[in-house]
Amino acid sequence: MLGTIFADQRRMLHVPRGQWSCTCMLALVVVWAVRGVMGTACQQCDCMVKDPDNNHGGITNIVAACEEGKVTWFTTNGSLRITLNPTKSGLFRICFRVESGAFKTVVSQEIIATTLQNYRLKTTTKKDIKLSPLLTTSGQSKVNCISGSGPKRLYVETESAEEVLTVAKVKVEYDVEKIASGLSQSPYEVCRPCTEQELLRSVCSSHFVAIGTIDDVTHDEDTSHIRVTASKVVSQKEAIFQKPTAGWSRPYELKGVVQAPLRCGIRHGEGQFLFTGRVRLGQPVLQCAPRYEQWRAVLEMAQENGQLECALDL
Repeated sequence: MLGTIFADQRRMLHVPRGQWSCTCMLALVVVWAVRGVMGTACQQCDCMVKDPDNNHGGITNIVAACEEGKVTWFTTNGSLRITLNPTKSGLFRICFRVESGAFKTVVSQEIIATTLQNYRLKTTTKKDIKLSPLLTTSGQSKVNCISGSGPKRLYVETESAEEVLTVAKVKVEYDVEKIASGLSQSPYEVCRPCTEQELLRSVCSSHFVAIGTIDDVTHDEDTSHIRVTASKVVSQKEAIFQKPTAGWSRPYELKGVVQAPLRCGIRHGEGQFLFTGRVRLGQPVLQCAPRYEQWRAVLEMAQENGQLECALDL
């Protein structure tokens, strides 16, 4: 949800989410009965787990304790089931990234499918747990996101070559972010300009808020990198905007780079902007970027109507 620095979105076509070329459907109750289930609770945001000595290819259950963190899993031939349970109600976007060294790792989303069945004039409910493949990777994967409400479960398995005798080390980083209700499932949803209400909420809750100008925009395979000169940093969770170590800059200026999806068609814009966003899996992701004049008009109206959710020094 970004501002006027994006290309004219009226030219963008609605692209529905891709359909999986294949869907892996497993009744996990059968898997559990055959292979066994091991339960573990992560008490910290960064959690390390390993297959029990007597696991013999069973499933290790993990319940993540935080809304952003990391699970490091040491395994020989088992499977890992990670439950990500948002602490608040509503819609959420869950993003994750996997690093698995030389081992091939398959990550699927566990989905509960409910069907109604008629048996001897009675209606019964049958629930099947299915796996929908999300990614397969060796090394470090790209960021993958899913959305919805309620708990989401990731099912992780490794495959190693026969000559590899070491224990597999798999690292899963995750980030759970609340999103507004009623958003469409279009991949361009994140590209639209923020509403006035979203702007006001963003300056109070974002991981970084800054006022500045765009120096340049570069692109790689799927990400746009926006180099920003910040004349004022209102807040930042991490040191995104810093004093440059080389080159000339004014005493009060800080430099930083923020990211946005390539599909949003971001481009260089003249003048000052308000930049707000979130640090997702270690990367600063831009969320709202209105022109500063637009933001001042929204701010002044909110101050007159008593709609501010926090004290602002802007």
